[in-house]
Amino acid sequence: MAEQPPHYTGHRKRLKEKFDKTPNILADYEILELMLGYAIPRKDVKAIAKDILKKTTNMGDIFSLDCSDIKGAGRETERFFRIVAEFYNRVENSKSEFKESITSPLQIYKLLKYSIGFAENELFSVILLNSKSQFISKKILTEGIVNRAIVYPRQIAEYALKEKAVYVVIAHNHPTGDSSPSQKDIELTQHIKESLDTLGITLKDHIIVCKNEYTSLFDLGYIEN
Repeated sequence: MAEQPPHYTGHRKRLKEKFDKTPNILADYEILELMLGYAIPRKDVKAIAKDILKKTTNMGDIFSLDCSDIKGAGRETERFFRIVAEFYNRVENSKSEFKESITSPLQIYKLLKYSIGFAENELFSVILLNSKSQFISKKILTEGIVNRAIVYPRQIAEYALKEKAVYVVIAHNHPTGDSSPSQKDIELTQHIKESLDTLGITLKDHIIVCKNEYTSLFDLGYIEN
């Protein structure tokens, strides 16, 4: 007698067909189940998908999820989600290559969400813009608790001068998920702004990035340009 295929083989096929017809009607766990099918082949992943969602508050949390206590998942699943996050990060960064002017905090948030927004440690990032507010480059300057990290205005200035930037945007994440600025965040912003002003470089904004929200210190009135 021929060996029967696993029961989930037909289910996965039907789920893919359902996605092909009307993807928007699939439940979150079904979308996650389809994704996991590529990370964990030849295995029923429906229960894993549901267990993952039980552990999260929303779909965005999967990018920094600890799967060690989820039966059937593990390091490979975590790596898969990190790959997806990096893919999104590169998609958002590729948009900047078209030299569109970056004029809003939301654009900066999208540019940094997947590179620092889901990080477990605080990361301090610098984005450089030209005279037309077009993207030049970006990099992570420090890692650690930003308020205690050694963030040198000189490092930012040297980076900006090397790339011939006119505007600088600084950003860091709050792993807690609360993007409200602390008093030290505000003081750091003023210190960096004053240092850049002496070189004729404008600090355009300081964005605090989280998984699901952001705060602009420019919008709050802490930066005047």
